[in-house]
Amino acid sequence: MHRVCALIAVMAAASPALAKKASGGGSAPKGAPANARAVGELAGKFKWGMSPDETQKVIAEGVHAKYVDLLKKEPDVYKQDQLRKDERDEIQKVKDSYIKFDGVSPGNKEWSTSLIQQEFAPRNDESMLTMWEKDQRRFLFFWHDRLYKQYIAFNAEHPVFKGKSFDDFAKLIQNRYGPAQMKFASMKTRDDMTLHHLEWPAAGEFQLWAIDQSDFYGNFCLVLFNPGTAKQVDAARTERNTKPVRGNALIDAVTQPEKVGGDANENIVDQITGKQPVKKKTE
Repeated sequence: MHRVCALIAVMAAASPALAKKASGGGSAPKGAPANARAVGELAGKFKWGMSPDETQKVIAEGVHAKYVDLLKKEPDVYKQDQLRKDERDEIQKVKDSYIKFDGVSPGNKEWSTSLIQQEFAPRNDESMLTMWEKDQRRFLFFWHDRLYKQYIAFNAEHPVFKGKSFDDFAKLIQNRYGPAQMKFASMKTRDDMTLHHLEWPAAGEFQLWAIDQSDFYGNFCLVLFNPGTAKQVDAARTERNTKPVRGNALIDAVTQPEKVGGDANENIVDQITGKQPVKKKTE
């Protein structure tokens, strides 16, 4: 069962190794979308179009299954009671995390200066749930009460990632999801570029990005979203004259031409590193 992770992106500084690849000035072929099986495992049991209540139900079922296993292994009745309380608290924590970005509800101001500040806009019928997982947080974003985006933030201090650069993270990620394109953005001087994100081409209702937030928030991040809905969200924001703090990198890249291209779950960290075989899903 997945536990919860996080959201996105101010522009990240490129490491020298990646920045050199931008110097050619041209765009490499777009390449293939991210590995469909791996993307499906990253998405988990969450389906685009789910309501917040349906999403909470999926999370609660996973939490319950986890505690059923823990209770079976615990003979002490008093500790069993504590486990049952922990289960209730964990489910309630997810319910309490739900927020509508209406600009006035409690939490709006705090999230506007956070890791996810560029992932939502006020007064556009957008909302979010947060889910805590083993090694990451997952932010689940809704528009008109329908799920369309997941943002997963890994702790850069996790033993697998500690001391590693975004280059290292990119290699791990591409081993699992396939070769990605590097997307760069111009800096103040004409010849300087900074790495914006890694991107896999869209495939149907799924598109995947990898973003470096380690310098700002201590996270390497993955963003999985429905590109068609993302365009609709952006159009609605324009119509309602609202926007995220400092713009939205993800929406902008979906709706605008690319600038420069480059060459291309219970424990997502273990899946990425190959240390744990992925369990087959059962209906």
